[in-house]
Amino acid sequence: MQGDIERRLAEATALQRRGDKNAAAAIYRQILKKERKIAPAHYNLALLLKDQGKWQAAEKSFKAALAVDPAYALGWRGYARFLAERKRPKEAIRAGLKLAALDEFLPASLQQLADLLELVPVGDLGPAGDEAMLRCLNSDEVESDRFIVTLLARIHRQKGIVRMLDGTGGLAGLEGALNEPVIAAAFSRLILPSADISALIAEAREQLLQEEWEMAQELMALLALQLALTEYALESPPGTPPAPDALEPALRAALYAPLSPEVATELLEKEAEQLATRPWCRLLLTRMGPQAARERELAATLPRLSASGDPVSGAVQAQYEESPYPRWRELRSGGETTLPALLKRLFPDMTPPFPAENPKVLVAGCGTGRHALRTAKRIIGAEVTAIDLSRASLAYGARQAEAHDISNVTFAQADIVDLPDSLGQFDLIEASGVLHHMADPEAAWKGLLSFLAPNGVMKIALYSEQARQDVIVVREMVGERLDQLTLDDIRALRQKLLALPEDHPAASVTRELDFFSLSGCRDFLFHQHEQRFDLPRIKTAMEDLRLEFLGFEFADPQVMTAYRARHPKDPSGRTLDNWVKIEAENPTLFRGMYQFWCRIKK
Repeated sequence: MQGDIERRLAEATALQRRGDKNAAAAIYRQILKKERKIAPAHYNLALLLKDQGKWQAAEKSFKAALAVDPAYALGWRGYARFLAERKRPKEAIRAGLKLAALDEFLPASLQQLADLLELVPVGDLGPAGDEAMLRCLNSDEVESDRFIVTLLARIHRQKGIVRMLDGTGGLAGLEGALNEPVIAAAFSRLILPSADISALIAEAREQLLQEEWEMAQELMALLALQLALTEYALESPPGTPPAPDALEPALRAALYAPLSPEVATELLEKEAEQLATRPWCRLLLTRMGPQAARERELAATLPRLSASGDPVSGAVQAQYEESPYPRWRELRSGGETTLPALLKRLFPDMTPPFPAENPKVLVAGCGTGRHALRTAKRIIGAEVTAIDLSRASLAYGARQAEAHDISNVTFAQADIVDLPDSLGQFDLIEASGVLHHMADPEAAWKGLLSFLAPNGVMKIALYSEQARQDVIVVREMVGERLDQLTLDDIRALRQKLLALPEDHPAASVTRELDFFSLSGCRDFLFHQHEQRFDLPRIKTAMEDLRLEFLGFEFADPQVMTAYRARHPKDPSGRTLDNWVKIEAENPTLFRGMYQFWCRIKK
């Protein structure tokens, strides 16, 4: 009997995957008629009913699956997402917490919780929402910036912050707000992309620097932590910073600019007794002291593979030595897979040959290493070589590799324009957000192909001309001054952009996360060298380089779902001419760049 049920369940699952939903549902019902206590049958039937818009029946089946097996993780995950889609956020978060608890709140389960927090409608999530956000924020193995919109809504509802923003409250109310664990964690860990919060920080900083506030050290530390995360993107306050010879004046000095690593490290030792009861002060000094010092050490020891002397490369290197980007802290957990399995999931009709199971990976233009380290975690058996022009960026990535205990990544300085033959061959080469900053992107792309293994694949990401129209307006506003901008110039330009009317064609740039950090704003708007692509140019490059286009990769799966409904004979979305029409209808579709995979034609 059990063997027959398992066989029928496998048959129904195969039908469901092929899209034969009615036949699959019929078999699930037959199974459940014989035996009610089959949780996967209830769960899969719930998914089918949900797809058909039969919400009440779907919920009944989700609940039946969980009644049969209260520890059924897949059931809790599906039910939580169902509740989020049905705009029942508090229930969704409670279900998400239940799912994470089943896995003892390990990082992969917390990442699923963070993804759920991104999905739920913005609103008051109650105590469960605070618990969920805090658990995610307190882990370096969870990308909490996924739910930044939900988090900002929570911060903007806090009474002390509301009153300070509307002018009816002051520092005491803000200090109370920052005593709430979830808000304190947010200020200390994430760039908060809100003009209101930036204005609040500027006002609070001005008051703190003008007056003596008793017991405000943790408040100053949290404000300084947020300022440091943004790399002091706000214009500097008037006056001169005090000499940082003790904890109090050091905190005041840190409201102007970072402390030197030597000063911060010395204060960690000298003020150890005070710092034992001041966790935010201790964290601030740790970041500005030992962590910054370690990056200096690593920058001095990284291997140098090549240097081309190319003038564009030189200008780009200078930018990223001064402004390493991005300054990330959290690294996504979960989703581990082999490279062939990842490709089969992304592109169902991809045919052999596939790359090696234990691939050698080259991340060309790795910046501060977040993507390289994510690839090292995500791709089972990968050995990653991460190269970049900027030693400061590489050192940031190398320190984060130490912090995250990732040993299968090697960082080295190199220029893509002139790579040594000794670099070897790679099963996967990634060039994400780098080729469009080069003098001749197609030539650099061609050069990388000489390092691709026979069955290898490439992942490329390029700026879209259509998706960056507001950026183009900003760059035209600055004109010939672009290559002479100082950091203070960028701070002043940020303020001018924030003052633009809502209907100005450049105003939308102020709603992007990158706008709210100095290196992010510089990379996003004021880069030393930028080219932009369109789909015909990509198609031409593919033909000239004799590459096979495998398909785009989107963060939102609904994009490919909609494409397949429109073009059912092209399930991997490999026809670029179709995408030309779709982008014309949705000009910001590729705001996050054209991200796609390709390989050499056989």
